[in-house]
Amino acid sequence: MNTPLKLQGRVESARLSDAVYETLLEAIISGRLHAGAIVSEVSLAKQLEVSRTPVHDAMRQLAKDGLVEQRAGRRAVITTFNRDDLYDIFEMRKLLEGEAAKRAANRIEHASLASLRSVGESLKNYSDSAEYIARWADFDEEFHESIAKASGSPRLWQDIVRYRLLHRGFNKLATTVDGLQTALREHLQILDALEKRDGNTASRLMVDHIQAWQTYFVNHMPTQA
Repeated sequence: MNTPLKLQGRVESARLSDAVYETLLEAIISGRLHAGAIVSEVSLAKQLEVSRTPVHDAMRQLAKDGLVEQRAGRRAVITTFNRDDLYDIFEMRKLLEGEAAKRAANRIEHASLASLRSVGESLKNYSDSAEYIARWADFDEEFHESIAKASGSPRLWQDIVRYRLLHRGFNKLATTVDGLQTALREHLQILDALEKRDGNTASRLMVDHIQAWQTYFVNHMPTQA
């Protein structure tokens, strides 16, 4: 790692660890933090000009996501993360979120659907690309988590949100506004099915949506230097 890291994303105190996570994710995917590199929380905190706590929280989440290996008494080590890993994560998403959408059709509250649709409709118009992508990341996170939660299965919900920050990070790293407009239409179609209490259609549309983005992200994953 030759280039010092700079904190990316929003830095509100409540989500400082998320911003640190996104910064480290970009460095790992781009190869600036290469597989096998030993990283120090103290050093990272100094580079990013934050306290050690958000760095520690971000490193712990990266370890859960399989991007960092942490062993007792040793410094963290960056692990290998490639297109095959990304593909497998989306395969899991298709299985889990297709089922969650099917279950949620008869459980999700109308108020929740109305709130998601309101935000989704507001995203049809945009001016500033950077702001739009940040807003999209918030909406996408809320969309998928709301449906997972409405599935009625706490375990299913927890498994789906396990990779929350990884999905959010890729939304910001490898997407364009035009591409997100396509994803928005897919989200609204899923909401249509949920509003009609059509679980089978909601499940199929969710799987199709995730598969499309599986292909996109695998093909657009930054090539490591």
